[in-house]
Amino acid sequence: MPIQNNPIGHFRGLGLIQKKGDIGGYRNVFVNLVGNHDDLVYPHFGGKVMNPPKGRAKMFAGDLLEYRPKTGSDKLDPEIYILRTFKVADAVSNTTTVYIERDEFKHKPFVGDVLMVAPDVIGGEGTAVKVTAVTATTATIGGNATNVWQLTISASLTIEKGAILVEAESFSEGTSATKKMLVKAINGVFDCDTDFIEDENISDVGVTRDGVTGEITAVTDADFYKARYQYTPALGGLMWLHKMSPMPQCVLDLNMCNIPGWYHVNWQLNGKKVNAGVEAAADVKSEYFMHGAADPTTATAAPVGAVYISDTDGGIFHCVAIDNSGDTPSYTWSEVTVS
Repeated sequence: MPIQNNPIGHFRGLGLIQKKGDIGGYRNVFVNLVGNHDDLVYPHFGGKVMNPPKGRAKMFAGDLLEYRPKTGSDKLDPEIYILRTFKVADAVSNTTTVYIERDEFKHKPFVGDVLMVAPDVIGGEGTAVKVTAVTATTATIGGNATNVWQLTISASLTIEKGAILVEAESFSEGTSATKKMLVKAINGVFDCDTDFIEDENISDVGVTRDGVTGEITAVTDADFYKARYQYTPALGGLMWLHKMSPMPQCVLDLNMCNIPGWYHVNWQLNGKKVNAGVEAAADVKSEYFMHGAADPTTATAAPVGAVYISDTDGGIFHCVAIDNSGDTPSYTWSEVTVS
């Protein structure tokens, strides 16, 4: 009996698909070391990329990411959140037009991206806007012709030159609401240049099937017709900072390396810089050492690994998990028993 409804399609012959890309240059981002070291180690299995580019684009060796396994169950089901960054080429004041730097080693923006100026701390809050138009053009900046991406955004912003834009975790249509940064931690890295090659010819953009309108990429299981990416990242790396993508200060603050010009991702220490020269725990970022009048609750925000001391009874608590599945993160604290 003939197939009446075949969503996959069938072709009795040989089909060839050609794709073309340009390599804008070549550079070694990783620092070569002699001797034993633990850089570029990998988990046993990777995860699903939750924020791939919304079209054909490239991630570069040394690009950072968050490897986020599920907590509280045996099913890890890891998710991967890429730190895509965009450097503002010229200052803007209360406008919906923003210029960001464009060259062969910069991330490419897309219509539909939800962006914010990078907050002071990783995972912090900022004003989220949606990109409604993207144009590759040349602008006169400082008297010089400069290659830029011209972004049209959904609400007016004032942004300094050199500021770094990052992705926000959500967007409220018709507003410029305060939202959290999408990436909540830095614990992984791309070990080589990686191409995201699927486009609308593959992903059925704008086509509605079974109530689902095709977009470029897939996130949920309902997005059957969209492109999906599974990736196993390296969990540590030592890079030349000047060869990396532009980094906001909140990410630079996580640098584990004491050698100027190098950047080190260390998944074992929660990405916090703890040097032998630190005189006291108070010198480490305050969000990892906290205290308060009462015991912490599920609403007491802190990164995994943080220590909280109750001023009332001296109780010591350890943040062991963060549940980001709801609208508001829920923090799990475990009391430490001192014998």
